Amino acid sequence: MAKDNWIAGAVRHKGSLTRAAHKHGKSVLAEARMEAKSSNKKIAARGRLALRFKGKAKHGNIKKHHKKVASKG
Repeated sequence: MAKDNWIAGAVRHKGSLTRAAHKHGKSVLAEARMEAKSSNKKIAARGRLALRFKGKAKHGNIKKHHKKVASKG
């Protein structure tokens, strides 16, 4: 895996945070904040990673997929 594409391997179970948020009746962001404080190491890591992704998306560090698709056509 390339160094610049570490995100591709960082998420092992795609959608697990969203499923957990819907199960608890919370938003994904609220669930991530709650999980980041968990005493379970794996759950806490999942919450922290989600918050990191949120920060990267907010600051424009993640390339938008639709820009790639639009440039091909």
